[in-house]
Amino acid sequence: MLFALPLFFVACSDDDDLPSFQLQIDMKGQTEITDKGVVVVPQGTPFTIESIKAVNPSVKDLALGGATYYWDYVFQGSNIVSPFGMVFDTENLPLGSHLLQIYIPVLAVNYSPAEAVVSYTIKIVEPLEEGEPTPDTPESQTVTPQIGSK
Repeated sequence: MLFALPLFFVACSDDDDLPSFQLQIDMKGQTEITDKGVVVVPQGTPFTIESIKAVNPSVKDLALGGATYYWDYVFQGSNIVSPFGMVFDTENLPLGSHLLQIYIPVLAVNYSPAEAVVSYTIKIVEPLEEGEPTPDTPESQTVTPQIGSK
């Protein structure tokens, strides 16, 4: 019983033991990102997360351990290879608002392992009219993720 006691104290951590940083997320396929952070995507246009990287870290050695994607709470896939991109087919998605969640393991020297979470409201709108150009210019967005210890 006494052997398990030190393990209990080692496993406990404080949220102050987490690094701070922001994520730069490059995406394309959207026609706009509103002031409230809603990403507007025409139905039938592939929506792509091109890359995710940590910016403005409070520590020197910080690494992202991949990205796991959920669309409306349903697992879509993981990518553990930098730049952690993913493509979402919007062809058969109903019009309206959807939830995209990205979970990212965060590792930093001398800090507890943590997980960053970023959530987006994706609004699927009417398909583009014939002849309208498909949005294919990546747009960068810097966000502050929710961070918690694992």
